[in-house]
Amino acid sequence: MTARGVLGLAFAAAVFPALPPIADSGAPWSLLALREVALGLPVAIAAAVPLWAATMTGGVADALRGASQSSTAPTVEGDPTPLGVPLSLLASAIFLATGGPARVVLALAVHPVGLHPALHAVADLTAGITLAVAVGGPLLAASIVIEVTGALVARAASPAQLHLLLAPVRALCLLAVMALVFERMAAVLAAAVEHAPEHLGGPR
Repeated sequence: MTARGVLGLAFAAAVFPALPPIADSGAPWSLLALREVALGLPVAIAAAVPLWAATMTGGVADALRGASQSSTAPTVEGDPTPLGVPLSLLASAIFLATGGPARVVLALAVHPVGLHPALHAVADLTAGITLAVAVGGPLLAASIVIEVTGALVARAASPAQLHLLLAPVRALCLLAVMALVFERMAAVLAAAVEHAPEHLGGPR
């Protein structure tokens, strides 16, 4: 938590000079602070949603293969799963490598108009759920096929007990499918990260 706070302050100090001044408006500083927080909330959510979607995709993959343990990573919020950590780091690397901080500064300097910040936040959260489903869709489809195939094999081999053998086979098959579609998953994540939070642009 301390490391994330220090990094957050470092990023804030780096982008602060690029933001337009607001002290000349004459309003009390408390109201100005609340206004800036409200306007910055959808920007923060838009930038964080692809990283959250990447972490959730890894969590879905781990849940489908039966790995319920969590990993401790100081750079990932919450209790990420073993596959959620590298996918979140991948999304973070793409965000930094494609000029994500510069897009955040632009979105903060050029505040959106026409929609309430809360509506922007809701739209971003909905887009994040859609992104997570789009990235994890192939894994969910493959899981259904693997489960049905395993059930048919177990039924055909009855009364032999194949459950202990099929469990690791299902996990290996799911990991193989993830390896095959990883390039597509990474491309979808990269497209989402590279365009966040560009859609919040507009005249101040």
